[in-house]
This record gives sequence, structure tokens and C-alpha cells, in this order.
Amino acid sequence: MMLAEAIVDGLVDVRTHKMRTFLQTLGVVLGVGSLVAVQGLADAGRRMALKFMAEIGGVTKMLVVNRPAKETVVTARKLASDGLTWEDAQAIRDEVPFLAQVDPIVQDELPVRYGRYLKRNPVNGVTPDYQSVYKFYPARGRFLSEGDMGSMARVAVLGDTASRTFFGNEDPLGKTLYIADIGFTVVGVLERKEFFFDEGDNNVLEWMNRQSYVPLTAMYSRFSGDTKKRVSYINIMVDKAEHIQKSAVAVKALIYRRHGGVEDFELVNRADRLKRQEEQNRTFNFTFMAAGIVSLVVGGIVIMNIMLASYQERIREVGIRKALGARASDIAAQFLVESILVTSIGGVVGLAVGIGFAKAISVLLSRPAIITPKMALVSVVTSVAVGLFFGLYPALRAARLNPVEALRYE
Repeated sequence: MMLAEAIVDGLVDVRTHKMRTFLQTLGVVLGVGSLVAVQGLADAGRRMALKFMAEIGGVTKMLVVNRPAKETVVTARKLASDGLTWEDAQAIRDEVPFLAQVDPIVQDELPVRYGRYLKRNPVNGVTPDYQSVYKFYPARGRFLSEGDMGSMARVAVLGDTASRTFFGNEDPLGKTLYIADIGFTVVGVLERKEFFFDEGDNNVLEWMNRQSYVPLTAMYSRFSGDTKKRVSYINIMVDKAEHIQKSAVAVKALIYRRHGGVEDFELVNRADRLKRQEEQNRTFNFTFMAAGIVSLVVGGIVIMNIMLASYQERIREVGIRKALGARASDIAAQFLVESILVTSIGGVVGLAVGIGFAKAISVLLSRPAIITPKMALVSVVTSVAVGLFFGLYPALRAARLNPVEALRYE
């Protein structure tokens, strides 16, 4: 029998036995639907996490922060530690390989005034590397330069919200903004940063738009007067993803040595954090995948039982075909094509069900869901595999049937 004839016979059988076909495909539909939904949610979650990280530096960014002592009794060595300093950042830049940028930052909240409007606002002392580290570039004017750092210049760059807060619709470039009663000339306004995990959520990057930025050296000389030049944290950009772990080990060893064996800092590795997040999500994914696999197995067993029942009904038909010259491979192909055809129908329906599952779970759990061509591939491959595996035994039984015994069967 030709393949086309087997497909036509299979379609006729599906149309003739609608309820039987429904029972055969039900398990495949639910199984494929679960697998597609899990895949869609997992892919969407990973893409969203990577997209968010890309907005604030990417996965090759590491962060070194001060860690206060948690012990009840703090040793004298820890009390003597100055914490993270600008000199630590310079040592990291000079001694650790594979680094693209090192950006120490001092954070403070200071009174900021323009005209009669006065408000306490976040002010950051940063280096020129800040814009590259955070992918945060000026929409108007310029960012801070090495010349500003060297001269401790009284210049400031504003986030979009900070600019509108103090200047409204007025162009702030060239205007004088008073930070703690010290005049700073506004030389740039940064592009607006926005990122929303779900529709209707708040902008999770709004904190960046509220910031004001001045040279790190000006922060020390004009405000804090900190002769030890302490910093709030240090941003580190690694040149390539494959160098992250080596650089992380080198940074930790360097700071530990410089701080006299006191671990009063913490290194936040984004690549490790992303990996841990994916591991936590696997529990959720495995639950749905297990349910999908169970449904596929149950559906496969139903398919095999119904195919065996169909074989019993068609014993005489098989015997007549063999007596007329049909080969065992022709008989096996007929049963396998029918099995694969039925499960393929279940796979197509399961794809639609899986997309519905993904969207429903996305709404319930406030997690994104992305429909990808990979879902269609999963549904087709899975359904064909189920049809092939569970249809194999009935096909072999039919192929091995003795035509003489088949013709005598009543």
C-alpha cells in the first residue's frame, strides 16, 4: 500500500469513528499542551530576565558592595576596616585581568535647589565609565569627562525625571543647580530609562531617572570631605562571559587581601544569580512537564489499546490483503500511519491548548509568555513520537498475522 493510500484510509477511519479518535487524542492534547505551556513560560522568563539585565549593564556585570558585620561581637580588625574605597577600585582596574570598566560610586541624598524649589534628591558621585556600565547615555548635552574628574568640576548631569522635577519644561543645559548650596552647572540630561515586566506595572528603572550625577572627585571635595575616599559600591564589567568566574575569584581575593583578611564586602555575580533563578524556576517547570509526560503516556496507552481493538476488528481484512500479495511491511505501515495521523491531530490541537495554557498562567502568575516557533516543533515531534512508539506493537502484530488463520477468523 502506498503512503498516500494509508493516509487516506487513516483519515476515513478518523471521520468514521469520531468518539474513538477523541479518546485517542485526549491524552496527547493535554500532554503536548502542558509541554508547550512550560516551554513558552520558561523561554519568556529567561528572555525577560536577560532583557532587563541588558538595560542595566548585562550579565557580564559584577557588583561589589559593602557588607556590614552581622556578629554580635565585632573584632578589632573589622572595626578598623574602612570598607570599600576608591583605591580598591583602582587596584581592581590595575591588577585584575579581563575587565572592561571599573566604576566606583558614592551615593547620597542631598538638598537640591533651583530657584525657589528645594527638595532632597539622590545625588551620585560617579566616573565617566558610568554611562557605559549602565548603558545610560545623554539625550541632550554630554556626560561627565575625565577632565571633570581631574579638576573636581562643579558640573552635573540629570536623569529625565530629575530634570523635569527641578526645571519643568525649561531647558536645564547651562543652568546652575544648587546641591547643598553649592552651584553646579548642568551639562547634560540623560535619556529616559524604562522597563516594564507586565502591562500596567510601574517602571522598575524609574529610580535611575530620579538621579543626579556629579564627578566622584567633586563628591569627595565638595560634600563628604572623606579623606579615605570610601565608596558605596563598585561596578565591574568583564570583557567576555567566559571570563566572569576567573575575574570574580581574582576580585574577591584582591579585596580580601587589601582589607587585611576581613570579608566586609560581597561580590554579586549576575551570571550566578541568573543561574540560581533558573534553577528555582525548574521546580515549577518540572511540575508541568511531569504532568505533560504522564498525560502523554496515558494517551499512548489508550492509543495502543484502541489500535489493538481495531486490529481485532480487521483481522479478516488483513488476511485478505496478505492473500492478495500485501507484504508485512505494507500492513505495518498502514497501522503506524493511522496511529501517527491520530496523534498528529492531537499535537496540533495540543499546540493551541498549550498556547491557551501559557496565556492563562501568564495572567494568573503575572509572568510573561512568548509564543515561539519552537512550540510548534515540540508539538509535532512529540505527537509523532508518541504515535510511532505506541502504535508499533499493534502494527507488528498485524504484520506477523498468518493469512490462513486470518481468513478463518470470525
